[in-house]
Amino acid sequence: MDLRKLEYIIAIADECNITKAADKVFITRPALNHFLLNLEDELGVKLFERSSRKLIPTYAGEIYISAARKILNIKQQTYKLVEDITDNRIGCIRLGVTHGIGNVLLANVLPKFHQHYPKFTFDLKEANIRNLEAMVEDGTIDFAVVGNGSVPTNLEHITTIACEVVLALPKHHPLGEKATPLGEPHNNLDLNELKEEPFILMGKDTNIRAIADKHFELANFNPKILIECRMSTLAYQFVKAGLGPSILMEFQINQVDGIHVFSLNPKETWFQSIAFRKDTIFSKADKYFISLIVEFFSKVSPKNIFNPK
Repeated sequence: MDLRKLEYIIAIADECNITKAADKVFITRPALNHFLLNLEDELGVKLFERSSRKLIPTYAGEIYISAARKILNIKQQTYKLVEDITDNRIGCIRLGVTHGIGNVLLANVLPKFHQHYPKFTFDLKEANIRNLEAMVEDGTIDFAVVGNGSVPTNLEHITTIACEVVLALPKHHPLGEKATPLGEPHNNLDLNELKEEPFILMGKDTNIRAIADKHFELANFNPKILIECRMSTLAYQFVKAGLGPSILMEFQINQVDGIHVFSLNPKETWFQSIAFRKDTIFSKADKYFISLIVEFFSKVSPKNIFNPK
């Protein structure tokens, strides 16, 4: 089997466009289009539906693409085993990071790694946690630096620092008087007391939103939503401006701003973690890189990571 052809199909699936995919795999557009037409003719089924803007995988295409990713992942894992056997110091780290943490983490970790493995390159993906988890599961990347809370996943996690997920109320909210003073353990607040209020919530494709939705379900009501945000820093600014309550990670909140903080019931803890598939084989370079990430997290607090000075 020519594995390059599997890479061609994955490139088309990732880019949803023949021209962009051809550029990615370094062949001409006509050659890639001819390859796809021949493959579909060989299989007797369309792998992609063509539209004026993009190529969309058919059901058969999704099956073929999934199998292609699995085969290439086996190749990647095999190369890692050979790499360790031969002590080959040339390779690639396939890593995913969130936008919020990537710049701080990598600026601290990459220089140390590069000293030991100067000939290694990086295939870096930046996305939200849900998308990174999907990329780890389908083999697009080997591992990702994400957060891990009470929302179950199919992945394994190496957990590091912990942070509480909390309910945040604006400064002048009448229920703020029930909050504990700065520095003391947080009180609980029954979400039903906020049943009629509009919330500022994270987008539906985030794990923090999944945690929030779980607690609204426990409280037996669907929240009114004023704004959905893709950036937690923006959600916090809306709370700070007095627009409404939100559910956020505690490190994003500065109680000096007058924001009132309550624990959820049951209490929610968010762990910064490294997510990977259960069948992953880590090379020596992977293990060293992961050890640098763990070391970095052991020396900093969540506030310093996400709110660097």
